[in-house]
Amino acid sequence: MADNVTDWIKKNIEPTGTKTIVSGSKQPHFKARPGPASGRFSQKGGGVLRCVPLGGLDEVGKNMMVFEYGNDAVIVDMGFQFPEEDMLGVDYVIPDITYLRGKESRIRGILITHGHLDHIGAIPYLVEQLGFPVIFGTKLTLGFVKKRLEEFGLVGRVKLHTIDPHQSLQLGSFQCEFFRVNHSIPDGVGIILRTPAGTVVHTGDFKFDFTPLFQHATDFHKIAALGSQGVAALFSDSTNALNPGHTRSERIIGENLDEIIGTARGRVVIAAFASLVDRIQLIINSAHKNGRRVYVSGRSMINNIEIARQLGYIKVPPGAVQDAKKLGRVPDEQVLILTTGAQGEAVSALSRMSLGEHSAISLKKGDTVVLSSSPIPGNERPITAMINNLCRIGAKVIFHQVMDVHTSGHANKEDLKLMISLVKPRYLVPVHGELYMRIGHGEIGRELGMKEPNIKILENGSILEIERGEARISREKASVNYIIVDGKGVGDVGAQILMDRQIMSENGVLVVLITVDEKTKKIVYDPEIISRGFIYMEQSAAIIKEIVGLARKAYTEITERDRRAERGDVKKYVRGALDRFTHKKLDRHPLILPVIAEIKT
Repeated sequence: MADNVTDWIKKNIEPTGTKTIVSGSKQPHFKARPGPASGRFSQKGGGVLRCVPLGGLDEVGKNMMVFEYGNDAVIVDMGFQFPEEDMLGVDYVIPDITYLRGKESRIRGILITHGHLDHIGAIPYLVEQLGFPVIFGTKLTLGFVKKRLEEFGLVGRVKLHTIDPHQSLQLGSFQCEFFRVNHSIPDGVGIILRTPAGTVVHTGDFKFDFTPLFQHATDFHKIAALGSQGVAALFSDSTNALNPGHTRSERIIGENLDEIIGTARGRVVIAAFASLVDRIQLIINSAHKNGRRVYVSGRSMINNIEIARQLGYIKVPPGAVQDAKKLGRVPDEQVLILTTGAQGEAVSALSRMSLGEHSAISLKKGDTVVLSSSPIPGNERPITAMINNLCRIGAKVIFHQVMDVHTSGHANKEDLKLMISLVKPRYLVPVHGELYMRIGHGEIGRELGMKEPNIKILENGSILEIERGEARISREKASVNYIIVDGKGVGDVGAQILMDRQIMSENGVLVVLITVDEKTKKIVYDPEIISRGFIYMEQSAAIIKEIVGLARKAYTEITERDRRAERGDVKKYVRGALDRFTHKKLDRHPLILPVIAEIKT
């Protein structure tokens, strides 16, 4: 397969010209000017290029990387991460930008590789704190960014500049060039940053699809040309580094979905990620060909289709796509429902359908339900529960274990080999993924003959310094704390709150109200106990009585031992005594909240 790919590249690579757009701290407007023939900078400059990942390593999501040279900085991506299982009640996790405090005036721009939320989701939370730098991206990418900004009332305050991948940008000391890549969303690009300290390449999320359905072809000519230009470091997507072979083409998935839509007798329900614009288009095309109208459910699906349609990335025949609320009494064989919820999310449209709780759609025996996705690690249990619910209804369920109805947007092992072989970087820096994924990516570099010192495994907050084409990991580290978004609060939920939530979820809460005399500080009434999720009080009267007595005893001991004890110390002493008791008696550790109320007697 690798030889066939190489032959394909040789036949299809053709050189193209480049234009340059100039931007800097004293240049509020953008204008085109001719670029140099090769676009190369000398790698003998005296400065140091600093590459600082603030997210995207040690997790899948929260992608953000800062590149600094002299007094100039550019940022690549600004995404969020969906919460992990133990982050109870948390909406998102966003990058920690402490490292950029005081450097806001140096930021020449934010370069976005593509429109997925793990690359754009944190923009509304961070862009104001960074002084509203200009955001650069392709047309569809900025369409999704604009929608995010609208939701936060920031449209008009942030300048969005649409890039042409055939042009370059001059952002201070950085000459920025772009190359098209294929991904599970159209309009993705990789980024080339040329500086006096050396050239670095950031792939963004990518795969090599030699038969893309509706996307532009990968810019193999630009990628291959890099191999002769002296690239200091390649920052490359590691998500599928352990998957053998090449990533399947979207065209194969399209053929399988078309077969399902064409042969199904009843209604067809397809659940997919709302960002899979190409797949949405092929589903619309297949439905139209097979005499079905498409009814859309799920807010993100409706919004993304409308954005892509307005920008020309989805073409819809008149009347072929409607809101699911307009479904009405349409013959089953003429219906295709396109919805969100392929990951079994509790409030998603498909989950509500599986539970009979959707306001517009009631599933029934004879419906065919397709989950056009693969389970994200950690989502297996809710997906299984949803599939079981769909089967109970009598629907025919098709998912990845039954048929190829999804393909990844990330490069498998052989594609990663090809990227490294074309770019020929001096250093390989695996990014985007858990540690084991990035180590696996580093092993690919070793298989291709790269030496161990030339493979740099970074962590969030690591600082890679490149000087005269040489790279080293600095002893300095950037702050990379978890910044949590919970409702309208940003960064106000810390480790202690998450720990308290975890304790409550596992062992419940025990509130102990101790009423004391305002002057003497002596207990006036027996302590009152309120329990939630710990024990059922009516059936545990004996234990409650012991807790009351122990709370009285602990309070009396600490206050008589030290009459000047601070209230916080008193609570801590009571909490410790009760925690030891509940552990010994019940082997449980509830969240214990002593409350001291002072009254006049």
